[in-house]
Amino acid sequence: MMLGAGSGLVLALSLPARAADAPPKYGRDAQEQGWRDDPRLFVALAPDGTVTITCHRAEMGQGIRSSLAMVITDELGADWSRVRLTQAEGDEEKYGNQNTDGSRSMRHWLMPMRRCGAAMRMMLEQAAAAQLGVPAAELSSGGHKVSHAKSGRSVDYGALAAAAAKLAVPPRDLVKLKDDSALGLIGHEGIRSLDFVPMTMGTAQYGIDATMPGMVYAAVARPPVLGSKVASFDATAAKAVAGVIDVIELPAPVTPPMFQPLGGIAVIARNSWAAMKGRDALKIDWAASPHDVYDSEAYRARSLEIARKPGEVYRSRGDTTGTLAKSAKTISAEY
Repeated sequence: MMLGAGSGLVLALSLPARAADAPPKYGRDAQEQGWRDDPRLFVALAPDGTVTITCHRAEMGQGIRSSLAMVITDELGADWSRVRLTQAEGDEEKYGNQNTDGSRSMRHWLMPMRRCGAAMRMMLEQAAAAQLGVPAAELSSGGHKVSHAKSGRSVDYGALAAAAAKLAVPPRDLVKLKDDSALGLIGHEGIRSLDFVPMTMGTAQYGIDATMPGMVYAAVARPPVLGSKVASFDATAAKAVAGVIDVIELPAPVTPPMFQPLGGIAVIARNSWAAMKGRDALKIDWAASPHDVYDSEAYRARSLEIARKPGEVYRSRGDTTGTLAKSAKTISAEY
């Protein structure tokens, strides 16, 4: 997805080659498809000064779209009110790992996104130095502009976009991040999410809102118990529902199921309502499963029994027992 237009600023940082016999990788380095810190993928600066940031992670209510945008904006020294968001398509070869789970988006992408913003800031300062005829070392950035304190002059980011776009991106080892004390968005409260208004007003676009030409819908009847699969089914009534196109049996997973689809019967229809009504009309006989005997209450009772037994101490700090004994009021609960 290309952002910006005309003479807008787009940047790149190249990734070093990795040896086949490299040592074990952890964290962001161990992600499938790795990570990217190429600003051309994530940031565009238009001549009018509008900064458009592409979020490649999935927004699921955790606020990651605005959070990652804040990281870039803070390092860039841009005005938050002049920042816009767009959502990346699913393309891990282009954007790096996009598997949004495990609370990893900020942990793994904080530093790459900071480098994106910092690289842009440095290039804008270099462009401003040439325009103002002063050393880059005498310039400072912030408030969406590059300033020269000695002469009292400043240049808006938008006015520098075209010139900065022609400059080489500083090597990663030369990209200088701001000191934490200079950050105004990262780690600060009271910054309104860019998605706050559209989410509140119902205009935000979610995955379920996506449409494609000729798109059809599916509703799946899943096995009622883990390990069960379809023994037989009758789709006559389901196919009679107006709008239903087809009924398909899904393959049962092999053991252990892990992250595999759990199988079942899928009803394909021209709209979601027809798909759900068709699913409800299915007649399915499910095969027995070893988990048929599972009982939630018995499992809870067994869990509580185990939890109430003395555990093995791995770490001891302070005197919990003595402190509780001297407390005027204690509150206890079992989970």
